[in-house]
Amino acid sequence: MLKALVGKNTQSLLILILLSVLAVFAVTGYIAINNIVSEQSRIQQQAISPVYSLVNRELLKPLHIAETFAETITFDQLLDSDEVDEAFILEQLSRMEQRLKLTFFVALEKQRKQLMSNGRQFDLIEGKVYWYFEALKTEKKILADLGQVGDVHLFFDVKIYNDDGEFLGFVGVGKRIKSFVESFASYKKQYGYDFLFVNELDQVILSSLPDLIVTDEYIPDLNSLPWFTDSNVNLQDLDSIIVELNDEDVLISEISIPQLNWRLLLLTPLERRQAKLTHTFAINAGLASSAIIVVITVLFFSFIGYKRYLEKRMEVDALTGLANRNYLQRRYHQLKHRTSSVCIVMVDLDHFKKINDTYGHNAGDAVLREAAHILTSMLRTDDTVCRWGGEEFVLMIHNLPADKCLSLINRAREHIAAHPVIFEDDTIQFTASFGVSVGTPDEQFSKHLANADVALYESKKNGRNQATVYEA
Repeated sequence: MLKALVGKNTQSLLILILLSVLAVFAVTGYIAINNIVSEQSRIQQQAISPVYSLVNRELLKPLHIAETFAETITFDQLLDSDEVDEAFILEQLSRMEQRLKLTFFVALEKQRKQLMSNGRQFDLIEGKVYWYFEALKTEKKILADLGQVGDVHLFFDVKIYNDDGEFLGFVGVGKRIKSFVESFASYKKQYGYDFLFVNELDQVILSSLPDLIVTDEYIPDLNSLPWFTDSNVNLQDLDSIIVELNDEDVLISEISIPQLNWRLLLLTPLERRQAKLTHTFAINAGLASSAIIVVITVLFFSFIGYKRYLEKRMEVDALTGLANRNYLQRRYHQLKHRTSSVCIVMVDLDHFKKINDTYGHNAGDAVLREAAHILTSMLRTDDTVCRWGGEEFVLMIHNLPADKCLSLINRAREHIAAHPVIFEDDTIQFTASFGVSVGTPDEQFSKHLANADVALYESKKNGRNQATVYEA
C-alpha cells in the first residue's frame, strides 16, 4: 500500500513538473512572441508614422477647408435674387485660391450655375454636368469626386442650406492630382516608401508611383499590375505581403478606410538580408496594421458621405448603361497591338433638343436608352458603343473593311429611323446622323474623333439621317 502511495505521489510530482515546464515554456514563448510582435510593430510604426501627417495634410485639410467654407459664407442674397453678382463671387473665389493654393467653386441651385476660382463659369445643365445631378440624388452632406478634364482634381463637395433648411447648392474645394504626386514624391524621397490609394473597384486613385498616375484617359487598375497579381495572395486575408518590385523585395501593408470604401497600400522596401525574416513574421506585422486601421478609421470618421469614386462612373454611363469616354479611350489604346484597322463613328441624334422641349426630359432619356439599345444590338460583340455626352454616341468598330463598316452603320441608322419610342401616350419618331473615320489604331484617337466630327457635320449639313465617311 505504501508502494502504491509512493507511486501515486511520484506520478503527481511528474505531472506537476511537466505542467510547470509547460507553464514556463508557455510564458517564455509568450514573452518571446510578444517581443517579436512588439519589435515588428515598432518597426512598422516607424515606417508608417508619417502617413498620419500625409493623410491630415493632403486629404483632411482640404476637407476641413471645404466644410469651413460652407459654414462661413452667406448665400441669402443669392437665394433671394435672380441676379447674381458673378464678378464679386469670382473675385472672392480667386482670392481664396491665391491664398490657400486650392481650387474653389460655388454651384448655385436656384441659378443652376457653377463659378470656379480660376474664372470659369458655366450652366449646370442636366446631361452635360453629371456630377451635380448625381450629387443631388444622395442625402449625404459631404461628397468627394474626381473632375476637371485636362487637369484632374480631387474635389470635396459640401451641400449648403439657408436658415430655413432650404437647399441652396454646393460649395467645394479641389486639389490637383499633380499636387498629390509632388507631395508623395517628397515623402518617398524622405522616407523611401510609396503610397497607393485604391477604391472599391480596385482602381488606383492616388499613387506615388509615376506609372500609376490618374489622367483624363487613364485610371490604373490594381489587378493589372504584374507585381501584385503574381503574388497570388489575398491581401484582405493577411493585411501584409512581400512582393518583388523592380528587383527589390517590398512589404505591402493594407490599411482599410471604410468611410471612403478605399484602401491605402503602403509599399515599404526591405533589405534583401531581412526579406526572409520579415516574410516569416508578416502575419505578426498584420497585427500592427490592425491598430493602424483603427487610427486611420478615426482620422477618417469625419469624412462622411464619400460618393462612390471610379462608381461604374469611371467607365459606365449611368443613364444608358453604355461605356463612357474613359473606357473608349482605354479600349482604343488596347487595340493598337491587336488589330490593323479601326472605324470611329460619331453619332448625333437629330433635333434632340426639340424632343426634350416637346415631350420633356424623361422622354428624351427614353429616346437615348432606345438609341443605345439599337446601336448595341446592331454592332458585333467585340465592337464598342460609347455614350460620348448629351445626345452624342461614339462607335468603335475594328477589323472590318470600310465598305462593310459603312453597310453596318447604315443598317443601324435605318433601324433607328424605323423604331420610334412609345412614351406615355406619345409616339416619338427620331433619327440619327453619322460621321465615319476609317484608319488604323496607330493614328491618334483624337485625330480619328476630329475626322468623324467633320464627317458628322457634313451629314447634318446635307439633311441629317445619313452617314458620311471622312475624306481628307
